[in-house]
Amino acid sequence: MTWRTVARNSLFVVLAFGLIAGFAAWRNVVNYPFGRSHCCDKALRFALENYAETHGGEFPTGEASPEASLSLLYKAGLADANLLRGKSVPESTVEEILTNGKLLGPESCGWHYVEGLRKGDDGRIAIFWDKAGLGHNGNLLADGGHIVWYLNFDHPHIPAAEWPKFLAEQKELHDQRGQLQTELNNGDR
Repeated sequence: MTWRTVARNSLFVVLAFGLIAGFAAWRNVVNYPFGRSHCCDKALRFALENYAETHGGEFPTGEASPEASLSLLYKAGLADANLLRGKSVPESTVEEILTNGKLLGPESCGWHYVEGLRKGDDGRIAIFWDKAGLGHNGNLLADGGHIVWYLNFDHPHIPAAEWPKFLAEQKELHDQRGQLQTELNNGDR
């Protein structure tokens, strides 16, 4: 075996491993781990807004779980199974549940939805995010975390390193909201 044959074979092996590694990395970024998905978070935000417009300013609420309350968008004709599945639940699973007149639960909805909010609440309060922390087409987000939709329509990417701070801020905003509601109910304002 000549040195040229060895070099050619070595180059072939290196290129083959490079292609395999490149494909694996691409698959991990673009289709991780649930496959390509375009469950548009912007469409969900507009469906929620339309629901509130026709329900006295209240976003879906009152069911057994936040995911079940989010199912009210389907009953109102504002969202389909593909949208409500989020980016991590098979559409067929959600379609079967909704067409049988049932409501979604934590295991059958890929969105983390914050129920009990109203239009006019503090715009810095988050209303939903993708549970799995995936991007626009089901891809992994750089630095982990989630894309969060706020009541004021902002939708930043909160990296994993900032997630605990985000949750603490949200808790504080909800505590302030609760205190304001109590004062309003007591006639203090």
